[in-house]
Amino acid sequence: MSVPGGRIVYMNVPANRGDKDESFEERRFLDYLHAYQTTGRPPPPCPPVPTDPKQRAALGLPQLFEPLVEGQPLTNGVATTSSSSTAGPAAAPNLLAQAFVPPKVQEYGSDAYFHSIVAQQEYSTYSFEELRWEAYKAGKKYVNVPPPQRPSLLPAASISSSIPADSLQSLNSMPPYDQHSFEELRLAFMRAGRPLTSPEIIAQNAILRLTV
Repeated sequence: MSVPGGRIVYMNVPANRGDKDESFEERRFLDYLHAYQTTGRPPPPCPPVPTDPKQRAALGLPQLFEPLVEGQPLTNGVATTSSSSTAGPAAAPNLLAQAFVPPKVQEYGSDAYFHSIVAQQEYSTYSFEELRWEAYKAGKKYVNVPPPQRPSLLPAASISSSIPADSLQSLNSMPPYDQHSFEELRLAFMRAGRPLTSPEIIAQNAILRLTV
């Protein structure tokens, strides 16, 4: 997500990578594998204290998660926020309201919208889970404001009747075969030794023993 000053903040464990390129699942699997090989038990929860990296290293604890921040602004067609670089510091986020407004960005020379609350500048330093936690603490489990209208990505005039009709590339969308599934048509073919239409399958059901 983008924040003022052209910085990018990744609220994501695999974004803070070491020498090996690992996914969530790979890291989780290796944690469990190491724990079972050394203790015969699943890994215990990671203690949140102490927070000092040196103290944690002395106790043999892994470092706490910290977001990865990239200082270079996005260029060469990659999305950048439409806010001005001269804007002052962002106001404190209203964690109780959490009003969603799709932020507008420029991507490859045209407007685009991020339909994600954590892409908004006000909430860009929070994860989905952190925002949900704050809302639940305040007793808010349902939205109390109408959802914003989705911005039109294309002008209405560009959507015309010139769009070709749908063409369903499926055997059982054809009228002679539309009463049976792929599997039923295949089974009827194997038992009869030739392709059968749906009316033929129904007429020969006593021999074919298919569910119709």
